[in-house]
Amino acid sequence: MSAMLAANERALKISSWLTGIYFFIELGLGYLSGSVAVLSDAFHTFSAVGGVLLALVAGRIAAKAADRYRTFGSVRAEIIGALLNGLFLFAMAAFILYMGVVRLMNPVEVEYGLMLLAAAGGLITEFISLRLLFKGQRGNLNMKGAFWHVMQTFVGSLIIIVAAVVVYFTGFVAIDPILGIAFGLVLFWASWSITRDAINVLMETVPGDVDVEMVEDALTTIPGVQEIHHVHAWALTSGKTLFSAHVLVDKSADTEAVLHKAHTELRERFGFYFSTLQVEAGCPNYHDAPEIDFADPRHSRDGGAAKPET
Repeated sequence: MSAMLAANERALKISSWLTGIYFFIELGLGYLSGSVAVLSDAFHTFSAVGGVLLALVAGRIAAKAADRYRTFGSVRAEIIGALLNGLFLFAMAAFILYMGVVRLMNPVEVEYGLMLLAAAGGLITEFISLRLLFKGQRGNLNMKGAFWHVMQTFVGSLIIIVAAVVVYFTGFVAIDPILGIAFGLVLFWASWSITRDAINVLMETVPGDVDVEMVEDALTTIPGVQEIHHVHAWALTSGKTLFSAHVLVDKSADTEAVLHKAHTELRERFGFYFSTLQVEAGCPNYHDAPEIDFADPRHSRDGGAAKPET
């Protein structure tokens, strides 16, 4: 297991323990006090525990070595985990918005003393968890899903504290649902971002930071290269982009030199994790490429089929 994977797993473990232990503390507070509000916040915390554990399990599966049946290993388990967490966050955002609208239409008096106690404890444990998860989530969809699960409970605790202070000094009880609705919208945006990125990886969409035209242009400027076709660029998982293409060269070209230069360009200039290039003097299925390969140079630049002649 790489140092990055080990660090991510350690962060997820500590975060799951922190949020899990505090869930039981908060559950006990709610049971002893009979406060529905505290119990509600406890199960809100439990949703974060579920999200972090899902990310932890997905990360462990993804770390499994490749074998003859899974030649890429199980690295996409992280992407599946991110997709599930994204959908989970969608559900949480919808619930928060629903509760916000209901509370806005039908204000409810809340026992803010107990809620403040529960929220203050949650704020501390959730802040520690966010600090642990922050670094890993910047380049990993699976970690990003876990991070936003903890973030939604952290902001929930923050909203409780702010609302309690505002209500205490002004009596404006609508502040709680208003803040909840605002954060529900932010959570919708975050969940959509995670879900969209996960679907794009699973659909083998060209990564957003890869310009296929620029890559093609760079490869065709290599001495001896006539053109590039059967071009494919996709992400295996977070941070690992792959590239494959057929490289048509002059019959007199030094193929070893062409390959070396092309692989160097792809790795050092464009950051591809792995590339597969087939160097050829002629492609046996070149004329069929427009029908079987949407990235063929004879297609329109927008990735669709070539426009019919008029």
